[in-house]
Amino acid sequence: MIYVVVIVLAAQSAIWSPTAAQADGQTCYETADLYSVEVVCEYTGQTLQAAQEAEPKSTWLVYQLCKDGTSGGVEACSNPRACTVDGRTGTLYAVFRDGTRVGTACLTADEAADVDDPPIRTLVIRAFDELDWSPSALSVQPPNGKTLVNLETNFFTANTQASSIPVQLQGSNVVVTARPVAYRWNFGDGTSETTTSPGAPYPGLDVAHVYEQVEQVAVSVDTQYGAASFTVDGGPPETIPSTIWVTGASEDLEVVEALPQLVLR
Repeated sequence: MIYVVVIVLAAQSAIWSPTAAQADGQTCYETADLYSVEVVCEYTGQTLQAAQEAEPKSTWLVYQLCKDGTSGGVEACSNPRACTVDGRTGTLYAVFRDGTRVGTACLTADEAADVDDPPIRTLVIRAFDELDWSPSALSVQPPNGKTLVNLETNFFTANTQASSIPVQLQGSNVVVTARPVAYRWNFGDGTSETTTSPGAPYPGLDVAHVYEQVEQVAVSVDTQYGAASFTVDGGPPETIPSTIWVTGASEDLEVVEALPQLVLR
């Protein structure tokens, strides 16, 4: 006669305490020759993929849990622990995020491979900050590096259009696009202003600043790129939530006082 024993592994909570978002774990069944063991799996293939997409900049890894191993980290596994969840058969894996174990998953071989080979969208989000987004060129009026104290100095930039950067990911031609969505104006006197306007040439004065004392300052404009998307092999664009601030080069500006002069006519 063959007996089936169902055991709840309470020790699992000693290894990892699920967050509120993951508290409702799936029930997996570890299968052996003569018995089944009920195991709470914090992840399935679908929920693990969703977690990766929610935190694309994290490094996710999975390691098979072995019948005779400690299951505390990476280990050679010639005898993985088989499991079933929702009628699907796989093996048990320890799930790690940024080097810390965050749960257990019942995954098929293909689902485990997807963790090590994430979708292009995840790779684009990871790469976004490393792409060569151009800083904005700053224009100041009055020109020639001098302005007057107690009068409005005008700032603007012509960098307003979307930029596209081609990259190769997973053997595909990917084009990432973003445009300036905000500007941070650094006036050099300890003050700054953030706007969605790129400013405008005089007489626009969309971004103007009054210096209250004679001094030498370094001015610059930082640019936030956003409204981002990407295409794969010329396909339709897909939006991504990425943004990045790009620091602009500083320029010297001398704040001077206008002195009255007697002019003979």
